[in-house]
Amino acid sequence: MPQRILKFKILQDGRVQETVEGFKGDACNEATKNLEEALGEIKSKNLTSEAFISNQNKNFNQSKNESNVTF
Repeated sequence: MPQRILKFKILQDGRVQETVEGFKGDACNEATKNLEEALGEIKSKNLTSEAFISNQNKNFNQSKNESNVTF
């Protein structure tokens, strides 16, 4: 199982930038759902190609999965 990492960066203007690594498909959204709801309104969300890999194809691409969310 790949290492899964959640990183948070608090910007000077109060926005929070979240970076998620090691998740494939919708697992990223499930892992961060409660945190995102607690932090507030999502201003933007950038998904990587790994976010679109289905569970059936999880062994197809072994590269790192990252997505960025800014609140």
